[in-house]
Amino acid sequence: MPLQVSPTTSGHALETARLRLDTMTTMKKQSIWDYKNIHMTGVKGVGMTALAQVLLANGFAVDGSDVSETFMTDAVLKELGIAATAFDAKHVRGKDAVIRSNAYASTNPEVAAAEQAGMPLFSYPEVVAELFNAHYGVAIAGSHGKTTTTAMLAHILKYARKNVTAIVGSRVENWHCGALAGDLSKQDALFVLEADEYKEAFLYYRPKAAIITNIDYDHPDYFATPKEYAAAFGKFIKPLPSDGFLVVNADDAALCDAARLAACRVIFVSGNAVQSFNLRTGGDHNVMNANMAYQAALALGVSREVAADAFADFQGTARRMELVGENNGALIYDDYAHHPSEIKATLAALKQKYPAKRIIAVFQPHTYSRTKALFVDFAGAFADADSVILTDIYASAREQKDDSVNMAEMVRAINHKGKDAILIKNKENIASYIERTIDANALVVALGAGDIGRVLASLARR
Repeated sequence: MPLQVSPTTSGHALETARLRLDTMTTMKKQSIWDYKNIHMTGVKGVGMTALAQVLLANGFAVDGSDVSETFMTDAVLKELGIAATAFDAKHVRGKDAVIRSNAYASTNPEVAAAEQAGMPLFSYPEVVAELFNAHYGVAIAGSHGKTTTTAMLAHILKYARKNVTAIVGSRVENWHCGALAGDLSKQDALFVLEADEYKEAFLYYRPKAAIITNIDYDHPDYFATPKEYAAAFGKFIKPLPSDGFLVVNADDAALCDAARLAACRVIFVSGNAVQSFNLRTGGDHNVMNANMAYQAALALGVSREVAADAFADFQGTARRMELVGENNGALIYDDYAHHPSEIKATLAALKQKYPAKRIIAVFQPHTYSRTKALFVDFAGAFADADSVILTDIYASAREQKDDSVNMAEMVRAINHKGKDAILIKNKENIASYIERTIDANALVVALGAGDIGRVLASLARR
């Protein structure tokens, strides 16, 4: 049946429809299983490195290329025996197929060479979708907490000795990487996947079961309104098979409303009735993440005792309340929080864990569109910080600079709420500034999805 696109279809919906049509057409013509010698363009991305690990474990030969910048995945690639070379058209010669990161298109010399040679060329989501959809897939979606929840569920299944493959959007400390590579040739294979809602990418996947952590408006550069954002999750829920299951946060009104579209069994997890586990990862939000992962594990046949025991062994994920070191006795934390709700949750958890510490929050906003759309919410997100350092916005390649977003105004708004906030536009000056002001009573936390963690990591190394 042809994909129907009406003349009134919105711009982003039209883009998604075209991408999905391209994917369906491509997958009808070729399968990644038909090719064994693979080159991966943009292999240092967390998802691409995880996919490389899964492919290697399932009989593929893999090499790759990327930029020279150091990534957290460099050590994983070295262990896998993959040398990430510089981009060059010659790297695709003699290969059976090329897999490209979504960050690279025809302007990349390797992608261009593959297209000119008529080589099989797959995008990252195309390959992941093919592998995931062919097995019993469990997708974890949501505005916040999906990385940790995905890692928790996959860890429980591995602890229970299940044949599990997993791709997580960060390094899982237990695995020292973002993937578990099970045997996809066996019928008992489970595939646990972090599913991103941006540009409705999670609609590529056909999960048998799912967890949705919450629905909290985000990605305003793509979703024009909160209603449009929530509707995407409804589209994700509706195709779940009747013999599958859906685990949701019962305290999230928008999510409960979307869950009414489910044809499968819905398992509601409420914050008023959560089970206590021996968690190394702090915060009420992680208690909820753990309980949702726990319920999914039970539905997949793991015993209550084994599922509960697995949490004591779970060490967390990178950049999720990660203690990276100390300086002059002050603790240095790094966190991926880049949405007001995430900032509140992280700061509340740190305040709960260290009530006597003076908390210094270093926030690098991520994307102009998000900062502009949620400006007021960001200004009110630092209640549990004693002082706040802001720096310039980490811009995304997908949007133009917006000079109407003024970080000095956000500093004034935060100060108006009784907090001590300053703006340091050049983030490279932040470490030296902090170092002059901290002692053993301080805790410094980097907040943001950009590269602010690197600045604080350099502080922790001093």
